[in-house]
Amino acid sequence: MAYLSRLSLLIGIFCMSSCAYIDHARHWMGDFVPSVNVAKVGGNGGRMSMDITTAVCTSDPFVHTSLWMTDLSYKQVENGDIQNGQILHIEMLFPPRAGETPIDPAATNLSLRYIVISNDEVGVYEGGGFGYPIGGHEDGEMSLRVEPSGLVLAESTDGFVDLLSPATLSAVFTGTCDDMAGHRLADGIDQFVTNALGRTIYVQKRDPTVDESGIGGRELKGV
Repeated sequence: MAYLSRLSLLIGIFCMSSCAYIDHARHWMGDFVPSVNVAKVGGNGGRMSMDITTAVCTSDPFVHTSLWMTDLSYKQVENGDIQNGQILHIEMLFPPRAGETPIDPAATNLSLRYIVISNDEVGVYEGGGFGYPIGGHEDGEMSLRVEPSGLVLAESTDGFVDLLSPATLSAVFTGTCDDMAGHRLADGIDQFVTNALGRTIYVQKRDPTVDESGIGGRELKGV
């Protein structure tokens, strides 16, 4: 009886701790309205927000989940005829786990790539951040808040004017999880950036067991 009492107590403490963790996470997440906001550190410079029209998350053989947000349509991305637009690619390296990962904005479990297309010129910003997800690709939908995270310009075309570096990005992702749609969007974006910069970039070979169209991997061709 004493053993069962101790076991019940431990289970109760664990459940209370887990529930408190989840409640804290949900409170910390706040609302789930999709948004992307980027501003130059110090406030003396550029500031951008995204009018999101496309948001999708996918499974990824190299990280836990890939998420895409953009103000472009699938058709625009696939055609590659883009004069102005924004794209945010979030790689969730691992999801925080109750009792193991602190809910801490200073921690890092996200890799970020923010692509700006302005008057046919392209800039690619990179950084890292922290986010706590609710749902996932296995659930068919997901929400993720990206705490304020640092970005710097990593790649650009010759005529791109950087008004943001160093910048801070904050975002909220809410969308469906669809591998077919996500890979379709990712392929188009990778090809567009490759063509814009004149060299292969963001090439990620897929798991060869994933075969959607008779092709096991991603092949990008530079201009």
